[in-house]
Amino acid sequence: PVVYVVPMSGQMGTDIHPSIYDDVIEDILKVQPDVIVYQLKSADIDTNFYLAGNDDRREFGMAKIGEYRELVRALHQKLDARQVMWVEDSVGLGSLLALSWPEMYMSEGARLWGLARVSQMAAGWSDPDVASKMLNAWVGMGNGFLQIGGYPLEIGWAMMRPEYALSASFKGRKVTWTNDTGGQWVVDSNKEGVANFNASLAEDMGLSQGTVANLDDLMFLLGYREYDEVESGKDMVKKYVEDWRRTFERCKSWYADAQQKLGWASGDEAIRYLGAAKTDLERILRACKQYPAVAARWQQDYGTSILQLELQIEGIKDQIGDMRRGRNGGRGNRG
Repeated sequence: PVVYVVPMSGQMGTDIHPSIYDDVIEDILKVQPDVIVYQLKSADIDTNFYLAGNDDRREFGMAKIGEYRELVRALHQKLDARQVMWVEDSVGLGSLLALSWPEMYMSEGARLWGLARVSQMAAGWSDPDVASKMLNAWVGMGNGFLQIGGYPLEIGWAMMRPEYALSASFKGRKVTWTNDTGGQWVVDSNKEGVANFNASLAEDMGLSQGTVANLDDLMFLLGYREYDEVESGKDMVKKYVEDWRRTFERCKSWYADAQQKLGWASGDEAIRYLGAAKTDLERILRACKQYPAVAARWQQDYGTSILQLELQIEGIKDQIGDMRRGRNGGRGNRG
């Protein structure tokens, strides 16, 4: 059999973004593998490469649930091969992806945590009725991922809302989940925190199909002693992540330069410095349009959208035009 591994590693909303997976889908359709493995490693705390050992809130998964839902639907609907979710680690919104596939395996030491983020998105509403409706709406959207994966919604309620308990009862291989502590096995009884799963608990409860150390282990559990792996998906995703992150670092440098030049824009050199600042901002704008991940991080870190960048650039153009007209004997009639 031919196995195609699709990495889903890094920040939700940037590293894990529909724009790269559209290209991956096209490649998969050309390759026609027998098995597709989604390799998920997206943790908002401590273990991912981009956090460098620190919990940097700028690297937390972005609240783009509608975008993630469309990604999951596209992968399910456009690809016919057997699809398997392999959770290397998931803390945060990545756990919604983990629960979107019925055939799920986890690495030793993997976590399936962090869906309290979903209910936290509804915080901040002073009107209790509005707050309640927003909470139910967000949790409902979160449970939509579990529905796609075929998991009981009781698990979703307990993983997203602290006030819900979770327990399970067994009858042969069948597991019945309830949002109370009346089951044979109590998973979560803490009303201050949500339910979380590690690899061993998820396997014991039948949530995960097994615990693996590497791809060979996973393929063996899937019934394949030998297999051929296609590397193109890994290469595409790796290059995409490196490219957008390198481009974002350049944007930060361009922005610092632009701010400095705008500060220098006075006197006889004003037009030259304004023009140079405009060039820097135009580079940032092109980068945002080329990489939606750059646009998303620019909006998050700098509070500026593509539209606002365009307006800022137009404002500088007008300022330069006014200065040139002034040098040529007055502003003239612009209207």
